[in-house]
Amino acid sequence: TTDTVTDGAVDYRVGEKVWVNGNKPGYVHFLGDTQFAPGQWVGIVLDEAIGKNDGSVAGVQYFQCEDGRGIFTRPSKLTKTAIYMMTHK
Repeated sequence: TTDTVTDGAVDYRVGEKVWVNGNKPGYVHFLGDTQFAPGQWVGIVLDEAIGKNDGSVAGVQYFQCEDGRGIFTRPSKLTKTAIYMMTHK
């Protein structure tokens, strides 16, 4: 794991509050390389049980949380503030 991961000009750190896709709040628990896919990944513990795992993928534990609250995503999918999508009719 690493201390920070950068997406362009934005740094993310373990313990930081983030939003996945601008609308799923959670906290960073893992940053770095994984065995399931190349590149930099961020492990998030979501505030709600709408995730995909317990911090492990294919038998490898990257961080620990309740099952269904963990998710892995690319740094590019994260924001430091919520983004509300407005729809117009």
